[in-house]
Amino acid sequence: MFDSAKNLILCNASYARMYNLPDRLTQPGTPLADILAYRAEERNGPADTATYFDVVFEATALGAPASQNIALTDGRIVKITHNPMQNGGYVATHEDVTKTVRLAEELRRHHDQLEVTVRNRTAEVERQARELERMLAQERNINELQRQFVAMASHEFRTPLAIIDAAAQRLLRKAGAVEPEFLSDKVEQIRASVSRIVDLMESILSAGRLDTGTIDISYGACALRSLIRSCCERQSSISKTHSFVLDVDGLPEFIDADPPSLAQVFTNLLSNAVKYAPGTSEIRIAAWEETGNVKISVSDDGVGIDAEDVPRLFQRYFRARTSTGIAGTGIGLNLVKQIVELHQGSIEVQSARGCGSTFTVTLPVKRHGDVPANNDCAITQAS
Repeated sequence: MFDSAKNLILCNASYARMYNLPDRLTQPGTPLADILAYRAEERNGPADTATYFDVVFEATALGAPASQNIALTDGRIVKITHNPMQNGGYVATHEDVTKTVRLAEELRRHHDQLEVTVRNRTAEVERQARELERMLAQERNINELQRQFVAMASHEFRTPLAIIDAAAQRLLRKAGAVEPEFLSDKVEQIRASVSRIVDLMESILSAGRLDTGTIDISYGACALRSLIRSCCERQSSISKTHSFVLDVDGLPEFIDADPPSLAQVFTNLLSNAVKYAPGTSEIRIAAWEETGNVKISVSDDGVGIDAEDVPRLFQRYFRARTSTGIAGTGIGLNLVKQIVELHQGSIEVQSARGCGSTFTVTLPVKRHGDVPANNDCAITQAS
């Protein structure tokens, strides 16, 4: 208890023990300033003396008790309650609340950590939900593309089979009276349809082998000029409505490559050029050598491709919007791209709706080291 001049009126033993006060500082009349000076020496005084008396002013202004927690220099927290008296003095109650405050602070830290954890977990759950939704959407898209592929493949097989069946029936109806020209025409129809079926089967099987990593790339001396000419001649026998204009004299005599798989590449490109240019008659093939590579372009004046479809053109099962109503499986260009990349090459396309398309394949003349596995496939090589 202090008077209006902040001199001690009385203190109990607990107050003296709390601050380790000597007897001389517990006697009535002892100035508060002396007590605080001693406590400062003992390092158990208030850590912030500027705010130490705020509670006194608050209690005086209110005319009622006021409390505040004071941090001491020894680390303790003391709750001081000032109860003003009518003569201007006051009664001060000091209570060690260190454990309570530390516990509250710890609980607050745990609460803050819990909030951070909850926010992080919530964000992670939301991220996983978005990723799951994306994967589900992708799965639905793949399923739809596969459904379309099965429908297209079925149609693609039925068409040449129907031609074979019709040609065979007409031959049967002719019985023994078959003119050579008629026989030759029907045999050509049957052979062209069989070639179409074989090409389809080979594309589907090759796509499967790429997926399982068992496609064989057998490097050897590939006579690319001759290979391209053979592909064009074969396509001419199937596609009577189109002519193939070749400019391939700029190619070297041989390159390091696998002839059967490159034959698939150019057969697909030539077949596509014919299929997507139904209203024109000319397919142009140009080839030249350039800084250690060969470039082969296949151009048509057909329906072309929308600009927004071009980036997805080489995806499995994808078909551009301009291909609507034109039979196809959506695996040919994907197969072409993978085979070209297995040869350490690249393929690019330039196209616009209604302005035709040009596909350009770039291949190294000489291979560089091992063939890189595509899509983590384990590729079997023979040299």
